Amino acid sequence: MDRYDMEDVVVTHPVELTSPLKEWRLKRQEGTLSRSDFIGYFERESHKYFVYQTSGAETDTNVLTLKCMFKEALAKKDIIDVVVEFILGDNPTSALEKLRLEGNTATVCGKVFKNGEPTYSCRECGVDPTCVLCVNCFKRSAHRFHKYKMSTSGGGGCCDCGDDEAWKKDHYCQLHLANRKNPLESKILTDEVLERAEICFGAILAFCVNYLEIEPNASLQCLEGHVKDGQVDGAQYCTVLYNDESHTFDQVIQTLTKIAKCPQKNAMEIVAAIDREGRAVVKCDTFKGCNDLKEAIENQMIPPTPLLTSVRNNQSLRTSVLHIGAVACQQFALQLLGWFQEFLVRHYLFRKTFSELVQRKQEPFCIRHILEYDVKLWKTARTCWHRLLISGMLMEYDNKMVLAQVFSRRYATIVEDFISDDHDHAFSIVSLSVQLFTVPSIAHHLIAHEGIFDKLLHTFYHVAIEKFIQNKTLHFSKNIASMAFFKRANYILYDLRYLLSIKPEVLSNDLRSGFLEGCRALMRVLNVMQGMESITRQTGQHMDYEPEWECAFNLHIKLATTISQVIEWAATDVKLLLKLFKMTVRALVSNSFIVGVDKTEVRSVAGHVAKCLIYDVSVKPVSIHLPLSRFYAGIYLHLGTHNMTYDSLQSESDELSMKLTPREIIEPVLCTHAMIAQVTAGMWRRNGYSLLHQLYFYRNVRCRVEMLDRDIVCLQIGASLMESNEFLIHVLNKFNLIAWAQANYETVLAEKLLDDDFMRQLSMIDEFLELLIVIIGERWMPGVSMVTEEDRLRKEIIQLLCTKSYSHSELSRALPDGNSGNSDNIFEDVINTVAVFKKPVGVDSKGVYELKEHLLEEFNVYFYHYTKEDKSKAEELQRERRKAKKELVCCPPPMLPQLTPAFTSMANILQCNVFLSICTQVMDRALDSRSRSFTESHLQKILHLLGFAIQEELSERYPFLSFYERSQKYGILEKLEELARCARLEAHRDFVLWTIKRYKELQAKQAPSEGGAGSSDTQQGVEEEQPLSSEEQARQEKEARARLAAERRAKIMAQMQSAQKSFMKNNAESFAASEKEAREDSAATGMEWEDIPAEDEQGAVALKPNVACLGPERKLYQGSDANFKCILCFENCTISRNGPPLVSSAFVQTSRVIFTTFNMHRSKSALHMSCCGHVMHYSCWQEYYTNEESKELRRPHRNRVALSQAHNVEFHCPYCRTLSNTVLPVTEALPVFSPAPAPTDSYLPLDSFVEIMRTLAGELGSIKEDEMCQFLSVSNILHKSGVVGDIAQFERSVQLIHDPPKLHSNYSDVMAFLNKALLNATQSQNSHLKDITRDVTVQDLDTTESVPMLWDTCSYTLQALEIYLFKIQKPLKAELTMRHQSCAINLVRACSKFLSSPWNLELGEIPLPPSERFQAEFAAQLLDKIFNQKGSSVLEWDCFRMLVPFQFGVLNLMTLGNPSQTIIPCGSMFDFYILQTMFLAHMTKAVLYFDVDNTEHAELTQLTYVDQLPSRIRDNMVAFYRRYNIPARVMQRRKQQQLAEEQKDDVDQRQEQTVVIPCEFQHLALLLDYVQRQMSSFLRCACLFYRCLTDIDFPDTFPTDQPDRFELMCQYLGLDPMLGVYFDMETVYATMMHSFASHPHIDREVEMQSLNVGYENMQLEPCLRPLPRLKPLFEDYSDLINSVSDIFCPNNEREEMKTPTMCLICGSILCGQSYCCQPELGKMSVGACTHHAHACGAEIGIFLRIRDCQVVYLGRGKGCFVQPPYLDEYGETDQGLRRGNPLKLCQAAYSRIFLQWLGHGLHEEIARLNDNTNVAVTQWHHM
Repeated sequence: MDRYDMEDVVVTHPVELTSPLKEWRLKRQEGTLSRSDFIGYFERESHKYFVYQTSGAETDTNVLTLKCMFKEALAKKDIIDVVVEFILGDNPTSALEKLRLEGNTATVCGKVFKNGEPTYSCRECGVDPTCVLCVNCFKRSAHRFHKYKMSTSGGGGCCDCGDDEAWKKDHYCQLHLANRKNPLESKILTDEVLERAEICFGAILAFCVNYLEIEPNASLQCLEGHVKDGQVDGAQYCTVLYNDESHTFDQVIQTLTKIAKCPQKNAMEIVAAIDREGRAVVKCDTFKGCNDLKEAIENQMIPPTPLLTSVRNNQSLRTSVLHIGAVACQQFALQLLGWFQEFLVRHYLFRKTFSELVQRKQEPFCIRHILEYDVKLWKTARTCWHRLLISGMLMEYDNKMVLAQVFSRRYATIVEDFISDDHDHAFSIVSLSVQLFTVPSIAHHLIAHEGIFDKLLHTFYHVAIEKFIQNKTLHFSKNIASMAFFKRANYILYDLRYLLSIKPEVLSNDLRSGFLEGCRALMRVLNVMQGMESITRQTGQHMDYEPEWECAFNLHIKLATTISQVIEWAATDVKLLLKLFKMTVRALVSNSFIVGVDKTEVRSVAGHVAKCLIYDVSVKPVSIHLPLSRFYAGIYLHLGTHNMTYDSLQSESDELSMKLTPREIIEPVLCTHAMIAQVTAGMWRRNGYSLLHQLYFYRNVRCRVEMLDRDIVCLQIGASLMESNEFLIHVLNKFNLIAWAQANYETVLAEKLLDDDFMRQLSMIDEFLELLIVIIGERWMPGVSMVTEEDRLRKEIIQLLCTKSYSHSELSRALPDGNSGNSDNIFEDVINTVAVFKKPVGVDSKGVYELKEHLLEEFNVYFYHYTKEDKSKAEELQRERRKAKKELVCCPPPMLPQLTPAFTSMANILQCNVFLSICTQVMDRALDSRSRSFTESHLQKILHLLGFAIQEELSERYPFLSFYERSQKYGILEKLEELARCARLEAHRDFVLWTIKRYKELQAKQAPSEGGAGSSDTQQGVEEEQPLSSEEQARQEKEARARLAAERRAKIMAQMQSAQKSFMKNNAESFAASEKEAREDSAATGMEWEDIPAEDEQGAVALKPNVACLGPERKLYQGSDANFKCILCFENCTISRNGPPLVSSAFVQTSRVIFTTFNMHRSKSALHMSCCGHVMHYSCWQEYYTNEESKELRRPHRNRVALSQAHNVEFHCPYCRTLSNTVLPVTEALPVFSPAPAPTDSYLPLDSFVEIMRTLAGELGSIKEDEMCQFLSVSNILHKSGVVGDIAQFERSVQLIHDPPKLHSNYSDVMAFLNKALLNATQSQNSHLKDITRDVTVQDLDTTESVPMLWDTCSYTLQALEIYLFKIQKPLKAELTMRHQSCAINLVRACSKFLSSPWNLELGEIPLPPSERFQAEFAAQLLDKIFNQKGSSVLEWDCFRMLVPFQFGVLNLMTLGNPSQTIIPCGSMFDFYILQTMFLAHMTKAVLYFDVDNTEHAELTQLTYVDQLPSRIRDNMVAFYRRYNIPARVMQRRKQQQLAEEQKDDVDQRQEQTVVIPCEFQHLALLLDYVQRQMSSFLRCACLFYRCLTDIDFPDTFPTDQPDRFELMCQYLGLDPMLGVYFDMETVYATMMHSFASHPHIDREVEMQSLNVGYENMQLEPCLRPLPRLKPLFEDYSDLINSVSDIFCPNNEREEMKTPTMCLICGSILCGQSYCCQPELGKMSVGACTHHAHACGAEIGIFLRIRDCQVVYLGRGKGCFVQPPYLDEYGETDQGLRRGNPLKLCQAAYSRIFLQWLGHGLHEEIARLNDNTNVAVTQWHHM
């Protein structure tokens, strides 16, 4: 099967009697040594290393598992090393080492790239984009400081370092520069060695060629010698299955499981191997068995899949039966080739020997044979030969030339084989072309002497195009097979592009003639493309089916670059240009598309006459593809540089009777443009979408360079060669507008009815005028105007930036690709001259280019590359800008560049009679209100054209231009002034005014002599009556309106005042009385307002020091009204006990976020809850949820995979669309339920509380054994614990509730639903963890019961929230988001046991319900752990995670026996004691952990406090520290041991010396400081928790913009912030701390640490958990990609990972999205990342796909791609490395990913992105 699949197994090898080495050396001396000796040896030996095992499954004998492998390490040792020893003599290793030191490996690197390996190209020095460096060369070369580009290799290419023709400068890296100095000969490789090498090389090649090319049927004869005693029976044969690209993985897996009876897992492994290697052994058996399987596989019908309907799909899989010996020889041959390739790299002389061997034509392994036989091999064999050829032939120039010549001569055969084959291009020998054709000197040699240019096109014509030709033009069929076939043929055009990519400085005669041969072949291709896929307008009914159009465009896109390259080559060489021009003319004359029509008709406009060709576009076929006409236009542009003109060339071609008139040049293009205009006018609606798609691509940036742009040049050529009036008549005629251009058009129109055709004609007029603007204005084209390519690019960029600000990538996408490799650099230079780069602000934004202000003048609204949207967007922006600057609000035409001599006559259009008559007619019709054939856009375009005319004359570049004189005859100025006064044309007034202004400038320039005084008078007169601009006019009108309104207002006010006065006179008395009342009132309210703040302030001051939520000084709950609006029924609702329950949608997820720190790996996951806080009635929500559930069931399952059965149905919050899968009840604050204590009450003290808890632990423990519930009553417990005090005092301390309020019956449903969600979440996580046992032990019972689970969820959620707030530097008092606040409050309230189960236990002995029994056990364990030192020690506790269940799950058990009583946590005294207990535990732990040597010595802030402490307490602290602190005890023990050892020697010493640990004042100060730091997280969590529990807000003393302070938090919680208090021996605090610290586990830990041994069973929990963080990444992306370039797939040592994927949580590198690494999760095979995410992130993972630079969030069977944290210098990401700019890590982007993870927002993000995008269905679970 897979030769790399298993590890090498060492097998003892029988020692040969005579060693082959001796034999060969003897024969060598005798002169009888030949290749056959080696070949025979290889044949005999190789099958010893091929092993297979077949094991049947015990259950089913049919199912066989086959393991095959070739033991490569042994074969290398026993065969290859022997050959090396024969070549190099007795000590091969030292000989090779000496060779290495000689250093003549090569000056060219030639490293062959693996798939996915990073490659680098230099934008400044690379001759073309295919010149690349490997990592090692790049790091050592000068290019790393240049502008470089990085990408990943598809495999098969090689490094070009050291190749002089690949780089303009810095050809060598430091490594290969050193190799240039080394001599070519070698002291070690003597002639004798090389002769031996020649024999061995020949033998190796012959063996490999022979065995790798065994035809399946011939396998028996080849190996007759190996069939033992002529038996064909034994299991000596293998059925081998080969790879093809037409069957899917699933189809082959199905075949193997069904026919070959492989188990699914094996089938998957085999298929992965076939995909990787190209073949695999599927069965080892007798010949008959193997042959039967082969036939069964070949005969079965594979059902076609809907995704892949390729022609080969119905073919059978390719299989063959081979002898085992043959397979063994083949596997060895592959190993031999791999070794041989590496061996050749070692020295130049080896390669020389090799190349001489393969150049011998009569040998079976000559180059020609290797090239032609490639197609018959499988993947791995092909790759081995390719690598061998690259290493053996491409390192030296002469060898490369030889290979190129042979390759060129066999090109046609090789390509035809490639097209009929179905392997990817990278696995075909054709892919070598990029290594050969991109070397300029070789390419030019091949064009000149091998006719390769002609051969390529000839091959392409015959192979790809010929069969599609009908009536001398191409017409592609809609057959998918031919499409696939055509796609493969297109690779020839890529090769063509490589050949022509570098233009020679000077053309030799051979090169010129070779090039012209190729051009003839190109003409032949263009000739059949002229008019291909022509279309005729559909009338009557819609098209039956969409015609095939994509192939034609694909062909164009592939050929466009070549066409541009050919024109570039021709441009520099006069002879070539001339011949090519004639060739093109000849081809155009012979092509009859459209021009073949001889009918002409005379048309006249404005007294001018033209003979027009009659070709009605709306009836006859038209085509968008006119490559010949466009090629002509491209060539024509370059004639001017060599002083050739159309006329001089025409006279030459007249002799050859090839006449091409300007009319014939423009006719096909005009027809296409008329068709485009008709489509815009809506005349081609019935032709379907295919036409619209074609027009889209015609203008699209990928095609327009050789389409639209050339068409416009073509029309400009016509405009410059024809008489201007005649040209315009031709265009008008094509657009059917001759009638419109007549003066009497309106009168004729008045008699007709207006119909659709008329509306279409209006649109045609628009299109005609726009085309005219484009022909005159779009002249930024070298050859048409005096501009360069840079100017053209500059214009393009300016126009783009007028529509919006572009990011760097958007801009480079919106510009056409240059042909040369350096277009990038030109682009960079140009963009910096016209735009300013604005750096990105924030993580989401990109950096953008903004146009420099002064360049806005160059904006042309009718730019021909604009789409309709671009045009309107740009126009709007321009108007706004001009308005803001208080300029005329219009878009005037820009100044135009000067035309070249050949095109100068084009300017004449602007003054010809037809043009001027059209202008005046449009203006007259604009002024005539009855005119029907006028729209405002016509006027705008005419004004634009007039603007061009005026500016052209103002520029004074064209002496023949006299627009001003002629325009006066037509009265243009008068008409313009009339337009300016016309109210109907308000919108265009500013444009008209601009035109008048420019016209007057022209007038002033043209006629300065017309009498000084007179002219100034007329000037003044004109100015007086000159209308205002629309802006000014609007302003004046506004002012007038405002004045009138003010006057009217004043008048009305005066009237009202007089009416008021008269009314007050009449009712004077009553007014007096009411005034007095009002005065008194205001005085009273004034008093109140003044008093309240004063009182309030005093209150605030008084309360400030001690707003506590717990303890004796606590503030009591004030009560708050909670009113909501249900988001579903919009009714107001309040929280009430027996009213219908309210809920808020919430999301439960398993999480390990805060456990991901380094020492927490063993801990399990927990549940996290999040909630958006929008409230709804439970009943409303239920209805909504039922709908969502049924919708979910109806949704197609194809794009999601349920990884677990117990899956919560996900839904969105109806209001804010937050992802949810359960609900949280919204209830009253907990203190509401309990009786409020009076301020004077007395309570039980802390020591009584401890006693009661110990007693309770015992009582609950006894319940555990006994089935029946004994009298668990309060009085009983108090009695047993011996607490002195009355029951009333106890009841006050716990705030006992005497008759619990009844809740609405639906509450239990809400809680049941919530609990189910928690259980499902836990089970979905646990069901996949193998180590979870089914029978649940007491320890992990808490994972199976829902109540403690809710408490645990609560504690985990609050801890996660605290860490998140800490990370974003938000103190507790800062405003929390609604989501966090409502989640915390509702979750804490829901935890109260009172809500979770209203029980009605009768008094007496009855069995407890299971949940109560369980809670009793749970509480007993908890209390034992805390108070009785049973179970784990304080070092293993997470104190906050124990505090929450302690708070909710213990006290209420005391009332078990009495259903009329209950206890609800509300901040009572006992609640305070619970907190104190856990606070003391946490503090003890901090003191135990304190290590004076490892504590960073901060300022001793506590020193003064320690000084002031009473000495008694100080001594207690020292004693406690010495007695319990772990590092101190460990140190003491070690010193004691040292002392003991020293004393052994000195017997006289007294034995009793003890070591005293130093503990000074500063030590104590450090200790207290350390304890405060270690407590911070616990206290913040506790503050959050009790804030939600007691509903008492944080006091105003809490900081809002600084970290929270220890003493303030302690005060809020009612604790004493002065830590010394807790060490007072007379208090119960100290006893509790001693009890915590004296646990036996702690002594054991000290013992272990002093012996330096880890104690296995203790899982220590730090006081302050380290903050979770994602893995730090490399700053530079290329470092990251290089770090994984050598990582192999874990299941296959030889195969590099295809998609190395890094888990950002733990840093593991996984093999993403490949069949080879699919572990099982539950019952299902999933991808490695999904499997890893399950364990590492509890069902959620963040992965970086390193080679694609993509970040993936992977959730439960779902996922999404998010923006990676690597950005280029423009602030953009580059997913898939398409642009290749160097990428650097952006910390802000990475921290955004981190915060999304830390805030548990990944599931939400996945859902949001999947909802918003119509993504193709991704099978995320396979990742």
